[in-house]
Amino acid sequence: MSIHIGLMIWKEMKQQQTSVATLAESLEISKNKLQTILNSKSIETELLLKISEQLKFNFFEMYENEALIKTLKSQSKQEADLEIERLKSLIIEKNKIIDLKDQLLKTQTHINTLMERGQYR
Repeated sequence: MSIHIGLMIWKEMKQQQTSVATLAESLEISKNKLQTILNSKSIETELLLKISEQLKFNFFEMYENEALIKTLKSQSKQEADLEIERLKSLIIEKNKIIDLKDQLLKTQTHINTLMERGQYR
């Protein structure tokens, strides 16, 4: 997951109904320079700080949230992997128990057969 910061700035501008000309003027840059920024996936932190101040919106939180989401996804994956291994072990143990029960049943059936033969002779 990657942040396209220019797109995020553009969306916030639209939400606040701020024009390119207005924001460019407040940042003391040309409209062309601002348009280049809006088309960019990355931006200098000092410029992002100025834009955040002008729009009164903390764009840095987006990067913090992205890092947090990546960390949570990584932790969730590790937990899921551990749970999968635990469940695999349980399945192996269950299969061993089933095999032992099958052997016991065969043995009991064999003993019953032997006992019946001995009883009816």
